[in-house]
Amino acid sequence: MTEDLRTDRANTLGTAMLEARQALNVAHEKYQHSLAIVMDTAENADGMQALRNEGRAYAAAVTHYSDATMAWLVFVDTYLHPGKARD
Repeated sequence: MTEDLRTDRANTLGTAMLEARQALNVAHEKYQHSLAIVMDTAENADGMQALRNEGRAYAAAVTHYSDATMAWLVFVDTYLHPGKARD
């Protein structure tokens, strides 16, 4: 079975990957912000806890983006074939 990029499935997977990338960018910014605060204000329990929390959120966002990207790539490898796209 050959699909193309205009199907609902392709749209859903592509959108999920883009949204996961946006969430990854936000998580990275929040982690960097927490890290900068800890670096500027010296270590304290609240700052270190915030940094750990943001680190966990960042790690989760990396995993989510990786999963979404892999789902997209599996779709491409499985269903998109050069020269066989539908009109």
